[in-house]
Amino acid sequence: MVKYMNLIVLGMLMFGVFVTLSLGSSTALTVYSPFPGEHVALINPKELILNISVYDPIAPVNSTVGVTISGPYDIKMTSAGVPVGELNSSHMLTVTDYAFPVTLFEANGTQISAFIPGQYNVTISVAGCSETIPIYVISPNEIEILVCVYSNGVPLPGATVSIYNVTNGELLLTNTTNSQGLAELTVPYVYTMTNEYNVTAVKPGYQLVYKEVTVPADHITPVTVKLTTKPITFVLTPVYFQDMGVIEPAEPAQLPGTPEPVYVASAYMGTTFSIIINATESGMPVQGATISASYLISGKQMSSTATYIGNGQYNLSIVLPNSTVPYDLELVITGTYQTNTYTFITLLSVQPNFYCEIQRLQSEVSVLESEVDQLKVEIQSLNETLTLQASEIASLKTYLEGNVSYFSMQISSLESEIKYLNSTLMTLSSELTTVNSTLTSEVNSLTSEVNSLSTQVSTLSTEVNNLNTTINNDNQKISSLTTLVYGGIILGVIALIIAIVAVVLVFRKVA
Repeated sequence: MVKYMNLIVLGMLMFGVFVTLSLGSSTALTVYSPFPGEHVALINPKELILNISVYDPIAPVNSTVGVTISGPYDIKMTSAGVPVGELNSSHMLTVTDYAFPVTLFEANGTQISAFIPGQYNVTISVAGCSETIPIYVISPNEIEILVCVYSNGVPLPGATVSIYNVTNGELLLTNTTNSQGLAELTVPYVYTMTNEYNVTAVKPGYQLVYKEVTVPADHITPVTVKLTTKPITFVLTPVYFQDMGVIEPAEPAQLPGTPEPVYVASAYMGTTFSIIINATESGMPVQGATISASYLISGKQMSSTATYIGNGQYNLSIVLPNSTVPYDLELVITGTYQTNTYTFITLLSVQPNFYCEIQRLQSEVSVLESEVDQLKVEIQSLNETLTLQASEIASLKTYLEGNVSYFSMQISSLESEIKYLNSTLMTLSSELTTVNSTLTSEVNSLTSEVNSLSTQVSTLSTEVNNLNTTINNDNQKISSLTTLVYGGIILGVIALIIAIVAVVLVFRKVA
């Protein structure tokens, strides 16, 4: 093994000499370590540990190899350089794990207390020749992950890349791909053990893709991850959540192992929770999509259907029941349009509705206060009435007590009068009976008289007829008498008849 290593080193040296001579360079110094862009783990912030390997076929044997280091934020050495060794007989120097203490460095004239991650420049000098090598000092507790996102073989810019800890699902970092479809993320890393990450990428209009990445212990170079996604023609994008007039923007929060986008929202018990959703196909608003949510409440499967509100937007409303709070709902929202289907998840945290409860209690308190005020008025009115009635009762009692004897005398007097009236009534009743008997006798007598008069009237009527006959005979005999004489006779007869009738009527009335 050592033999092969020596051959490899010798070959590298000869290649370096060949390149140096062929280029006609003025220096033959070749630096093998550190190499440009090398990542160096900062295990101890108090010292910077490097591997130094150089070769210079022109420099004399035993030439001193010096190292000068500068870093970010104007970090530099306090001296012109540090000798790390001498070239051996093969014109080489190889030093492993050479430690540069922090006491050799300053920043802006002040000695630093610890190294910080960043880009450092290592300048190696041998016999008047030097080479500057850029390196990256990284924290051993961090690892850089380079995520390249492609769609149809073309880099996809604007994709959101997220890295999660597989063990606990914690979101570690999020970044967006650049124009080359690349996102650089530096995440926590435990260099003493194997680390597992879940890398996801998503962009509106594209499928969410993810990949689990395993990084072994003591790994210091960047980890490259390639993700390939496909366009989605039909997409549902929640715009905002609304509950009790409060609007909450909808922000995606992808969870490891879930291909659907996940959104987190909160609402209050006993209210109507709404999700405003954009439905697009190839970026254009869609009307006629069917969007519904399914969820479990107290073990019962429930569902709600969204209504179209215009411009490709839909309102999905859910009535949150009164239950033991707080409680959580997982809303699985699925939309279909033609042959396309899209699904996302909303995790809803339902909290107690203290506002409505306070309003309800305030309303009840107001009603009770109003009723109490009304009762106070009624009680005051009753008290006044009772006081007045008590006064009247007292006055009436005094009046009655003072007039009992008077009323007793009046009652006795009334009883005497009633007895007198009863006696008088008895007398009047007896007299009335007597009068009635007398009147009955008189009526009977008058009736007899009327009958007699009727007979007389009949007789008189007969006589009148006879008289009329006589008069007619006389009229024939006495034609020379004037009309006036005849009229007087007729009037006399009529007056006699009227007198007789009047007498009859008087008797009937008396009867």
